[in-house]
Amino acid sequence: MLAWRIMSKRIFLLATVATAIALALSLRASELEQMKSDLTGQTMGGREKCWKFRSPEHIKELIIQNKTEDSQNRVYIIKLQLEADKACGRYAAEARVEYFIAATGWKIKQVGLLSLAKVQ
Repeated sequence: MLAWRIMSKRIFLLATVATAIALALSLRASELEQMKSDLTGQTMGGREKCWKFRSPEHIKELIIQNKTEDSQNRVYIIKLQLEADKACGRYAAEARVEYFIAATGWKIKQVGLLSLAKVQ
């Protein structure tokens, strides 16, 4: 009987940990999809190098490298693989995305281009 209780507790613990991991991964995935959506319509860069996000599908890969947050701001450092169309080619970019809290939720304040290079 004691062995059954110990085994039951272990199974419950493993199931709880697996559920927590699955939830964390799904939240991370939804955070990435939300950021792709938020970036649509934004422009990063200036005269020499610039990228306008016209569609979430142009963001082939998005990796959050760093995230800092306080009660009013969120700042992300992200790596991107971008491709508007095959003729344009693929680009590797790094950006700083700053959000602020608005009445309707988190909104992008600015997107700063840190680097942009064509990938061969």
